[in-house]
Amino acid sequence: MNKAAQLSKELEQLNIAEGVDLILQSTKDALWFDTVEDVTTIMHKDGSVNFIDNCGRGIVACEVISAANILKVLQHYRPFKEVFKDNIQ
Repeated sequence: MNKAAQLSKELEQLNIAEGVDLILQSTKDALWFDTVEDVTTIMHKDGSVNFIDNCGRGIVACEVISAANILKVLQHYRPFKEVFKDNIQ
């Protein structure tokens, strides 16, 4: 299981305070992260990615993209410029 899938699975089991702590720890261990509006994007060292959105009232949505699919995403959306400096024009 990739790191993004692990994080998503762990978040399902935690309350809000524990989930926030886990997300903050994940951003410290991440290859790259950024927060735009309410969405936190975390790229893990294995290349997998989480998009975590605070939907309000204690609800958090977490999307997972595997390392195998991230290159397809990067063709259209390029949030990781600092990570892939040599490969992105």
